[in-house]
Amino acid sequence: MAVAGWYPDPAGVPGRYRYWDGSRWSTFTTEDPRRPAPAESPASGSLPDEPPPAEPPSQPSRRRRLGLIVGALAAAVIVVVASVIVIGNFRSTTGVPLPTSTASVTDNTSPNPTRTPRETSTPSATPTPSPRVPCPKGNPNQRARHPLDGRIYGGNLSFEEQPTFEPASVEPRFSFAYDVIQQTLPVSRDPAWIAQLAVGQLRGKDGFVHGARNTVESLVQCIITGDMYSPYLPTRTDIRSESLSIDGRSGWLIDSEITVDRPDIQVAGDHVIFIVVRDGRNWGFFFGAVPIGNAQLDAVLARTVRGLRAS
Repeated sequence: MAVAGWYPDPAGVPGRYRYWDGSRWSTFTTEDPRRPAPAESPASGSLPDEPPPAEPPSQPSRRRRLGLIVGALAAAVIVVVASVIVIGNFRSTTGVPLPTSTASVTDNTSPNPTRTPRETSTPSATPTPSPRVPCPKGNPNQRARHPLDGRIYGGNLSFEEQPTFEPASVEPRFSFAYDVIQQTLPVSRDPAWIAQLAVGQLRGKDGFVHGARNTVESLVQCIITGDMYSPYLPTRTDIRSESLSIDGRSGWLIDSEITVDRPDIQVAGDHVIFIVVRDGRNWGFFFGAVPIGNAQLDAVLARTVRGLRAS
């Protein structure tokens, strides 16, 4: 800065200007940079011991500052409103949609899961009422009696048998559960990867007693840290987490993507739906997983979730 004159105060005081004498800052300040240079010549290098009294701000200066403050507040409000709209639109358009009607236990129509008012807060809020249940040792091969009617039963949940999937079989990797049955579909052979649709039971005696949300979180944890995903270095990203009701049985749903970090796997990971519903002192659970980005299998998963029944 070589030319002498009034410049914004280097101290950063808004609306104040300090005189630069061509080689250094003087002690003269003003709020009107149009005023003449100080009486003493800046070239002489003679500076006053004390700066002259600051002039009171003029009315235009006050109005200008007030206008800047009001403008800044208005811009902040616009940013907040826009953020709320974007977040709301994202939440309303992602995930597998749930229908808006349900059937009672005695109804002969095909019942559907339905949304109920969310417990506590939005899916982004992580606190839950109780700690996760350590994964217990169950017996997935222990089967209860179920109807033979073309549906796949486990615990108190069932889904319509999918003709494009393999016949129903037991999945021993659900080692923390009981009465587990599933259908699978090979996605790749070397290394092997499958799509899965499974139902089963979690028992209260094993510690699953702290509410639907805590129970489904424990289910997620046991599956991700178990033999099904842990060898593939999984990362979980939730799309939604919300309460639901199936045939009058309250429960909770978590919709997630589980990506894997293995270059030899031909898929990025799975789009997964976890559901638990009340079964007296126990819980019925549903687990559905299809490869991320596979629209055809995503449609099968969505159709299966819509067709879940509770007994």
